[in-house]
Amino acid sequence: MPLDCEKIWIEYKDRVSGYIFSHISNSDDAEDLVSSVFAKIIQYSFSYRGDPNSVSSFVYRITQNLVIDYYRTKKPQDELPDSLVAAQSIEDDFFKQSTLDFLADALALLPEFERDIIILHYYKNISLKKITIKLQSTEGKVKLAHTRAIKFLKHKFKELDF
Repeated sequence: MPLDCEKIWIEYKDRVSGYIFSHISNSDDAEDLVSSVFAKIIQYSFSYRGDPNSVSSFVYRITQNLVIDYYRTKKPQDELPDSLVAAQSIEDDFFKQSTLDFLADALALLPEFERDIIILHYYKNISLKKITIKLQSTEGKVKLAHTRAIKFLKHKFKELDF
């Protein structure tokens, strides 16, 4: 079954464009590369054998390969930027952004008390004991809410094979 290319376009066009424009200084070439990425996605959409709900690696690999090919063919005198050569690949960058987007959505589904605990503990680095005082609650209630929230978030991430 072919991939839903329109859905891929909607979901990834901004990220793909941002990545390409950050690596290619010539805006005309960058626009051509963005178009080429989605042309390749369409070309390979019928032979894609992975999970249709998890195409990010597929999109990121095509994007990264086309940017590398650009430097090999159009700019043979230029060296590849360190960001393309380094272990921190486009797939890692996009995966991190996708993970953060998904985490924000999952946090929004939590009850306010549990969401506050997760944000205070993991983003503001406040201990559960101090959170108990800040939220005027008991330590047992805060720990239980923390455990429930973590369990819920793990479940949400498992649903998407993160």
